[in-house]
Amino acid sequence: MPSNRLNSSQIAGSSSGELGSSERLNTPETPAALPEERLNTKVNNFTQQEENLNIREYLEPMFEGLLYLSEPEFDAAIVGVADRIGMETVVVYDTSKVIDILCERDGMDREQATEFYEFNIIGAYVGERTPMFITLIDDLML
Repeated sequence: MPSNRLNSSQIAGSSSGELGSSERLNTPETPAALPEERLNTKVNNFTQQEENLNIREYLEPMFEGLLYLSEPEFDAAIVGVADRIGMETVVVYDTSKVIDILCERDGMDREQATEFYEFNIIGAYVGERTPMFITLIDDLML
C-alpha cells in the first residue's frame, strides 16, 4: 500500500533532506517588520470608540441577535466571534479572563471561580447562540 507521506526529496526546493522552518512553511525566515500601527489597527479602532460605544453596541450591527453573559463586566473577556457551518455567529469569551473576573468581582480563589464557571457559566445552554469559551494555548501551558 503506498504511503501518503512526503519525504524530503518530494518537497520542492529540498536537496539536503533537512528543512529549515522557512522551507517547511515556504516563508522567509524572518518576516518583514510591520509598523505597529498596522498590527493594532482593529484594536485601536475599537479603543478609540469605546468611550461612546461598548463592545455589545459595536458588535450588534454586524451580528444581529448575539447572546452575551448577563453581567456586563464579563464583556472584558470577549475575544471575538465564531462562525460554525450551518449555525449562527456566536460571541467568544476567553475562559481565563472570565475566571479572573469571577476572582476579582466575587473574591473567589481560582479553584472556586473555576468550579463556579464550570457549573453556572459553561454549563448553561441557552440555545443555538450560546456563547463559546476558548482556552488559549498559553493558558494550557501554565
